[in-house]
Amino acid sequence: MAKIEYDELEQLLQEKKIGHLRFVLESDNEQEFLKWCEEHSVEPSDDAAEFYIEQTEISAMDRQVIDDEDYGIWN
Repeated sequence: MAKIEYDELEQLLQEKKIGHLRFVLESDNEQEFLKWCEEHSVEPSDDAAEFYIEQTEISAMDRQVIDDEDYGIWN
């Protein structure tokens, strides 16, 4: 089965047509999420997927700030 494009998944999630679990499992992050669940002894669920998304977004934002600081943007 073909994966749904990320933008479409994001829209479906925002419109509450899919949950966080389906969003993650249909995205390119499926394997990372399942590995994260295993490492944290958590069953894949909508709540776990929502938490995973929040954590990965925070991590991505932190990396962006660090990258920007390296270029002097935040000086």
